[in-house]
Amino acid sequence: MIGGAAINRDFGRRVLYPNGRESDEIYEPGVFYCKDAFQGLDTMDALIDPEARGALMTKMKDEAETFRNKPVVVDDGPPVTDDSVRSAADPEAPIPEPPFWGVQELPIEIDDIFNHLDLHVLFKLHWGGRGVKGEEWEKLVSEDFRPRLERMWAEQDYLHPKAVLGYFPCNSEGNELVIFDPEDQDKEINRLVFPRQPRHDRICLADFYRPLGDDGIRDVVALQGVTMGSEVTDVMDKLEEDGEFAEQLFTHGIGVQSAEGLAEWLHQKVRADLGIGATQGRRYSWGYPACPEQSEHEKVWELLDLNQIGMYLSGGYAVMPEQSTVAIIAHHPDAVYFGMKSGFIPKDGPAPDEVIRAQRPQRQPTGRRSRHRSRSGRDWRGVGGRRARYRLIFNRPRNSTGHQSTDPQPAADLISSTTG
Repeated sequence: MIGGAAINRDFGRRVLYPNGRESDEIYEPGVFYCKDAFQGLDTMDALIDPEARGALMTKMKDEAETFRNKPVVVDDGPPVTDDSVRSAADPEAPIPEPPFWGVQELPIEIDDIFNHLDLHVLFKLHWGGRGVKGEEWEKLVSEDFRPRLERMWAEQDYLHPKAVLGYFPCNSEGNELVIFDPEDQDKEINRLVFPRQPRHDRICLADFYRPLGDDGIRDVVALQGVTMGSEVTDVMDKLEEDGEFAEQLFTHGIGVQSAEGLAEWLHQKVRADLGIGATQGRRYSWGYPACPEQSEHEKVWELLDLNQIGMYLSGGYAVMPEQSTVAIIAHHPDAVYFGMKSGFIPKDGPAPDEVIRAQRPQRQPTGRRSRHRSRSGRDWRGVGGRRARYRLIFNRPRNSTGHQSTDPQPAADLISSTTG
């Protein structure tokens, strides 16, 4: 069973054939892609049911064979490194004045984050509400998810938000963003490198900043790093040790979405600092198509010194602790989210940047643990207790990612059967 932020369903179909197209040999036990932990539990249910297992195995193999036999489409477009063109993003967009130059650690209260929680992602993705609709969904939210969120938010003492923000003078040059010293704006101190769309509008993230020119006019780029600290990970480890697997899953969702909420809070602050509209500009995190190269994180560390708030990079350049994220903010009115095969510069003004936020609940701890059923109808009190048949294993060190993603991170990346 496979899943995770860097894996999709087609990857699962491809790896069923360990030798690729060179052999018809398959991994006989099967390879099953699970978008989230809850789908993984449903898959486990099917695998231990003799009738359902046969149908699932047949479906998995047929889909993999169909995918394998699809004709290979040769991409004859230019490479993403091509910098001979530029998108239609306005090269002379107004440049706002930042409130300061350089790097500052900002004070933040935990309750400031609540209104920036993305409840859609929290409830649907992390807490297993995907697929529930209508009256059943309303009941699940009102009788389980909302009281659970109120209780957990009121009782938790393991989230410790910290945030660092940096404003730097900059200019674009081809596919690179040239960063200058805030105290000597003629001195180059770093370059961030981004890919360019081979087709579509040929967008590169660097296009959202004023091009380097002889006039010496500098644009401004905001870089941010936020973390909820490492204690939430310790709490999850203790819950796993105690067999409280469902509560571990809910805690993981709170931790990840709190980091995202903190990042969005800071993004809104940047918009206010720069005096731009509440939906103007975008926040991009490394690891997604607009800026996929996570080794660029090292440059962000050099610029922001994120070690000062307890953040660090893993050997694979993942942002740590897990409940942390870094991002680059473009204030440009044409800034949009895009991939190498999707996305266009808006023709009729700025594209909307809607964020689903929580409504602040009355913080009245219920003192009870509500019951929740997965889509298969299994009682989650059983999954969360010592009698659980399945163990949720979180894939660390994968960090939460930026607002660009509407599906930032599966709740669990691997699910394995256990006994007891």
